[in-house]
Amino acid sequence: MSLTEPAEKLRQLGLTEYETQAYLILVQGSQMSAEEIARKANIPIPRVYGVLESLKNLGLIVIIEGRPKKFEIISPEEGFQNLLTIRKQASEESFRQLEETSQEVKEVLSPIFWRVRLRIRPEDLLESLDNLAITEKQTRQLIVEAEKSLDIFTDVFSWFDGVEKDLTKALKRGVRIRVLMNMQHPTTRSAVQKLLSLGISVRQPSDLRFPVRGTLADSAKVIFLIWASPGVEKSQPRYVYRPSYSANEGIVAIFQQSFEYRWQKGKTRKPVD
Repeated sequence: MSLTEPAEKLRQLGLTEYETQAYLILVQGSQMSAEEIARKANIPIPRVYGVLESLKNLGLIVIIEGRPKKFEIISPEEGFQNLLTIRKQASEESFRQLEETSQEVKEVLSPIFWRVRLRIRPEDLLESLDNLAITEKQTRQLIVEAEKSLDIFTDVFSWFDGVEKDLTKALKRGVRIRVLMNMQHPTTRSAVQKLLSLGISVRQPSDLRFPVRGTLADSAKVIFLIWASPGVEKSQPRYVYRPSYSANEGIVAIFQQSFEYRWQKGKTRKPVD
């Protein structure tokens, strides 16, 4: 029986010439030693062990331990299913690596592409801030330099003590200050009372789970950070995603419009006793 066509099909499945020859020898016989396979398949002895190891890794043959080791073919039905599964897994892994490499290349080349075409650098839109300490320092600077308005959107305003004096000075300069925050949280009572006593307008937004905090100054600059959680449970810790600063007109407008909408939907409430 001619095995020319099956040999060609095996090569199409990715087997090398020696792997094809060894497999076809094994399919026609029972357990064989490496030397027998090398002789019948015309494979050099130094190469045959690597060939047989490769066939084993492809799920096509098994090794029977002994002296000497014997090699036996797995049934074609099971063997080629093994081969397809292994090829699929390798292909998926290769594709995953291609995706990762593609993403890395995009991160380098996309800014160059858009810089040339939009004539603006990505850093002109958003300036990333390294950590919360720098974010709060930059926020204080924003408050100090404000001339007309300050709009603060936060949750429990845990950083209020660090900016209280700056907010007081801003009020004396005639700056209008509005704060959106969770007024009903047990830890906010003191901060809310101080804000109200200073004459700062405070409202509680209807969407208390809003995962963004920040400060808008004079409708011209914004510092913000996004809270990201690994899940939806309230008890899970929150992580900061890339604190940023922007003076870009479009980006500031998005935050300002969002603030105005939430401010209008919010309610003025007294803190709980």
